[in-house]
Amino acid sequence: MSKPTLNQTIKHRINQALLELMARYDFHAITITQITQTAGVSRVSFYRNFSSKEDILIKALRSDIEQHFYRTAQSGQLTNHRELFMAIFAFVEQKGGIVDLLYQNDLSHIFLAFIRECCGAKPESDNHTAYHHSLNMGVCFGALDEWIRRGRQGTAAEMADKVAQALATILAKW
Repeated sequence: MSKPTLNQTIKHRINQALLELMARYDFHAITITQITQTAGVSRVSFYRNFSSKEDILIKALRSDIEQHFYRTAQSGQLTNHRELFMAIFAFVEQKGGIVDLLYQNDLSHIFLAFIRECCGAKPESDNHTAYHHSLNMGVCFGALDEWIRRGRQGTAAEMADKVAQALATILAKW
């Protein structure tokens, strides 16, 4: 594996600083100055890489899920809805700490934006495909949101099965 670039190191330090601060303070009270001081980087470095505190979280989630999905896709495990949902629920199970911080700080909308970005409709899609993707995303997020709020009771596999079954029922009538 190649050595991380300076910019990758800076992004990582900023991300870690924000997570560390979120564990101690309310997200909305955290300042960019606190983040940069905790990370040991300049404000210029912050704004070169991120547009806001929310942007740090979205980019961190995106990077993590891209790696997770790449590994899952490489293993040939993404061939149907159930496997897609399994990958998403397993990701949340694996990255529970950051997801819990989002929810503790009333930032579930960031998680929704992230799910929409990775699973939602794309502007270039035709209407049928866009509605299909939006339905998948909505069902998936709704189940994930409630699963997280209830303390992630049940396994990722159990939840993936339930969501896939519910979606199959809905799509059969679509």
